[in-house]
Amino acid sequence: MDEAIAVLQAAVDRAKAGQQDGADVRLALRVLRLFGIPQSDLRYFWDACTTEHEIGRSQNMSAAMRRIERVRKGLPVERS
Repeated sequence: MDEAIAVLQAAVDRAKAGQQDGADVRLALRVLRLFGIPQSDLRYFWDACTTEHEIGRSQNMSAAMRRIERVRKGLPVERS
């Protein structure tokens, strides 16, 4: 699980360089699904990765990453 989180964090770090829809991100999201991260949170991250708008992509990927980290730590996550 830690390695999958590290892959997603690396994608967040390079979000301003372009869309982050590579095989590494797809695989990390699949691994996290096996560890019980809700599909909706993973979908939020994926949707953010594929956004064309640079600033929106970066902000939404960061927000999605924070949500995944909260779920991972067992903390409450606000659902909209």
